[in-house]
Amino acid sequence: MNKTAVFFSPEGGNVNNVTIKLGEIIGNEKVDIIPANKVVKENLKKYDQFIFVGSTVGADHWSNQMIVDEWQDFFRKIDEISFENKKAAIVGLGNSVLYPEHFADGIAHLHSKIANKKAEIFGYTETEGYTFTDSEALNKDGLFLGLPIDEDNEYDLTSERIEKWISKLKPDFEF
Repeated sequence: MNKTAVFFSPEGGNVNNVTIKLGEIIGNEKVDIIPANKVVKENLKKYDQFIFVGSTVGADHWSNQMIVDEWQDFFRKIDEISFENKKAAIVGLGNSVLYPEHFADGIAHLHSKIANKKAEIFGYTETEGYTFTDSEALNKDGLFLGLPIDEDNEYDLTSERIEKWISKLKPDFEF
């Protein structure tokens, strides 16, 4: 069994904490946790499964030329690599109290980039149990395009949400 690559950005803070928790719940021996800004494209070929962990905070910066976006750099660095026949899933952090109309929008940004790389994406999540008014991360069926996490206001639900999400991934992902 190959390990799952877990790419995350930015380093530090809530994204880092959720990534560590994700690794612990899956089993640290089953994952390689790699900051997006430290990815070496030649090493990607050894992975068949990927989990991307990001934050919506970066959504304000994605089109801002003055701010370095590690995800843009990540996808530029691996531009010629296809994720065809590879599995991917997304975890996105958001703040449902301060930004209820843009809750976990970053999931949509990552989903678009990963879909363009031809990965098969898993881990869509029901909206039940989340409080928000709108999100770009919803598909036409009303599901989140990944797992939304609100570490600022619902940190007590993070482990439970990750565990439930991982159990839904298990039929398709090899952990």
